[in-house]
Amino acid sequence: MEKLTNQERLRPWMGIVFFGVIMLAFVTVCSLMQYYWGIPGLIGTELLLAGMSVLYCVITRVKISEVFPIKKITVRDFFGCVILLISGYMFSIVSIMLMQAIVPSSSAEAESIAGMLYGPNANFFYLIFAVAFLPAVCEEMIHRGAILSSFRGVKHEWVAIVAVGLTFSINHLSILRGPFTFILGAILAYVVIKRNNILLTMMMHFFLNSFSVILSFVSGLANNPELAQAASSGTVDPKASIGAGLIIGCAGPVLLVTGMLLISPKTHRATRYIWAGIASFVMLLAGVAMFGMTYKDAMLVTSTYSYEVTEEGLSDPIEFTVEEEGTYQVVISMQGKGDYRVIVQDTEGNIACQGDVSEGTFRIYQEYITPEPDDYEIYIEAGDGTIGQHPTISVNVQRLS
Repeated sequence: MEKLTNQERLRPWMGIVFFGVIMLAFVTVCSLMQYYWGIPGLIGTELLLAGMSVLYCVITRVKISEVFPIKKITVRDFFGCVILLISGYMFSIVSIMLMQAIVPSSSAEAESIAGMLYGPNANFFYLIFAVAFLPAVCEEMIHRGAILSSFRGVKHEWVAIVAVGLTFSINHLSILRGPFTFILGAILAYVVIKRNNILLTMMMHFFLNSFSVILSFVSGLANNPELAQAASSGTVDPKASIGAGLIIGCAGPVLLVTGMLLISPKTHRATRYIWAGIASFVMLLAGVAMFGMTYKDAMLVTSTYSYEVTEEGLSDPIEFTVEEEGTYQVVISMQGKGDYRVIVQDTEGNIACQGDVSEGTFRIYQEYITPEPDDYEIYIEAGDGTIGQHPTISVNVQRLS
C-alpha cells in the first residue's frame, strides 16, 4: 500500500472521526435535502460531501493529488476492474436474496428508492448524471480518497480494506444492501490500495450505478411506479430466493480471484483458485438443492405459448387448481406489441386478480393473491389494434406460503 509523502499527519482515528462528521451531515442536512427536494437534493448531497473531503485534505495539510490519485488506466487494469465488478455484482445478488429472506421488511427499501428515482417523469440522462456519475466521483472521494488515506499507514492492508468497506456500507444506511455495499466497498478499496488510482474505482462505481439505471428503463420500471412497487413487494419463499441467488452468483468467487490476479499479479497465489473453485461448487450445489426442492413443491403452473389475436380478443385459458389456502404469486411475462390485460378467475367467473401487462422491452404482470381452494383459469385479453398479432406468453403460478 503506497503511503502519502506526509503520512505522519494522518492516523486511522482521523478517518473514523471524519466519517462520523460525514454521517452527521448525512442524517441531518443531507436527509432533509433529499426529503424535500428529491433528486436535486441527492445532487446537493453528493456535492456537499465531496466538498467536505477536499476540506479534510486542507485541514490535515496533505496533498490533494495524493489523497485522490489519478493515473492512466491500462488495459490490464480495465479488464481486472470489470471482472471484479461482475464478481461483486454476483455477490450482491446472493446477499440481497439472503437479506430479503432474513429481514422481509427490508424489501420496502427498494420500493422507496424506486419511488424517488423512477417516478412518472424520470429522465434517463438526468438520472445517469445524478445516480451514476456524481456518486461515482463524490463517494469515491470520501471513502477511497479521504478515509482510505487515513489508513495507509497501517501495517496490514486487510485492516484498511475492511474499515473502508464498513464505512461504505454504513454510509448507505440500508439493511437490504448492507452486506453488498460492504463487499463492494472492500473490493474498491483493494483496487486503490493495489493500483493507487482512484480513477479506476470511479469508473467501476459509474459502471455499476449506470447499469442499475439502464436496467430500470429497459425493464419498464422507470416511469411505472406500479410495476416498481409490484417488483419490490410481496412474499417470496426464502429457500427459493436464497437458492436462486446462490445459483446466479456461484461464479463470483472464481471471478473475484481472476480480477485480483489482473489487478495485483505479484501478490497472486495459485491456491486461491482451488479455494474459489470449491466455494463456487458449494454455492451451486446448495443453490440447486434449495431452489429445486422449493420449485417442485410450490409450482402450480409453468407454461409458455403463443396465439393469434382474433376479434374475440381472449386467449385460450390456462387452468390451475388451488388445493390449500395460502399466498400465491401469478407472473405473466410476454413479448408482443399492443395492450394486453390479464384476468384470473374461478370457474364461476369470480375475479381473483386482473391487471394490465406493463410496457417496455420486458413486459410483465405480477400479482400476489390469496385465493380460496378452487379451479382457476388465466386469460389474456388483447386490446384494440392487436388483431393478427402473435404474442408469446409465459405463465407461472407458484405457491409462496
